Amino acid sequence: MWSKLVALAQDQSYQRLALTLLISAALHALLFGGFDFSLPILKKEMHTIEARIQIPKVVVKEVETPMPEPTAAYEPVMESPKEAPSKANIEAHPEQVPESIIETPVVAETPTESQPITQPPIENTAPEPPQEESQSVDAGLVINENAYQFVETKFDVRTKIDGSVEGSATITYNLTDGNHYRLKWLTEGSGFAALLFPDLLQVSEGFLIKIGLQPVNYLYQFGNKTEKTRTANFDWPNKKVIMQTSKGMKTEDLPEGAQDLLSFMYQFMHVAPLQNMQIPIVTGKKLRVYHYSFEGEENINTEFGEIKTMRIMHSGVDSDEKTELWLAVDYQYVPVKIRKIENNGGVVEMLATRINSNRPTIN
Repeated sequence: MWSKLVALAQDQSYQRLALTLLISAALHALLFGGFDFSLPILKKEMHTIEARIQIPKVVVKEVETPMPEPTAAYEPVMESPKEAPSKANIEAHPEQVPESIIETPVVAETPTESQPITQPPIENTAPEPPQEESQSVDAGLVINENAYQFVETKFDVRTKIDGSVEGSATITYNLTDGNHYRLKWLTEGSGFAALLFPDLLQVSEGFLIKIGLQPVNYLYQFGNKTEKTRTANFDWPNKKVIMQTSKGMKTEDLPEGAQDLLSFMYQFMHVAPLQNMQIPIVTGKKLRVYHYSFEGEENINTEFGEIKTMRIMHSGVDSDEKTELWLAVDYQYVPVKIRKIENNGGVVEMLATRINSNRPTIN
C-alpha cells in the first residue's frame, strides 16, 4: 500500500489536485475563519492625541440700553451695538448663521464724537420788541456787539465848502433799557445866519435788534414851516411805512433793513460800512434804495486831533444831489464830517469839534 501512495504522490495529476485542495482550504480559512489585523501595542509613556473638527456657533447678543435715572436735563445714552458677522461670512457660510441674525432689530444711531448731542439754544428771557420778529438775521453781517450806548457829537456848520462857520449842530445817540434808542439832530444858526435860517430838528426813535437799528418813528422839522415838516411811521408787523407831509399821507411797502435819514448814519456803528452799501431809506416824503460807494480812507483835521476816516458817497441818479459821509474808524464809524450838496448847488457842511461817549449823570 505504501508503494501505491508513493506512486500516487509521484503522479503529476495527483500533485496538481493536492495543491488545488490546499489552496481551497486556505481560502476557506480566511473567508470563514475571520480577519484580524492589529497595530503594535504602544508604550505606556506615549499619549493618544485626538483631533476633532467642530464648526463654531455664531452667538449674537442683544444690545441692552441702560435706563438712567430721570433728571432735569435727561438725555438717553445708548451703548454701541456689538459687532455682528460680516456680510461676506454670512454669504460664504449661510449654514453657520442662526436665523436670528437675518432679522436683526434696528437700533437707533448713537451720536459719536463727530456728532455730539446738542442742546437746544436757550432763549433770551429779556423782553424784546415785537418788531424784531419781522426781520431775520443776515448770517453774512458782522455785528458790533460793543457799540456805543451813548455818543454825542458836536459840529461846526458851514454853507460853503471850507467856508466860515455859520452855525452849530449836535447829534445825540442814546440807548436805554438795552433795546430802545433815540437819535436827535439839532442844527442852529449863529449870528446873521440865525436870522436867515430856522433851526433844523430831526428825531429818530426805535429799537436795537440783532441786525442793528430798527426805526419806528421819524420826524423832520425845519423851523415852523409846516410845508417842510414830515413824519414817517414804520409798521414792521405789517411791513408798511406811513409817510405824512403837508400834501397828505402816503403808504409804501416796507423792505427789510430800511432806515430813515438819521438812523442810517448810526447804523454803521452796528454794521460796519462796506458790508452793506445798499440801504433802503425813508425820507418822510418817499422811500428809495440809496447806493453808497467807497471813496477811500482819508485823514481829516479836527479841533480834537487828526481823525482817520472812511469816506462813502451817494450820488443822485438823475440829479446833482450828493451826500458824503466821513466815518471815524477809531470811533466805531460815527460820522465826523457830513456834506450835503443840493440840486440847486447849495451846500451844507458839518465838521465835528467834539465827541463824547460818556453818558451824562443826572443829579
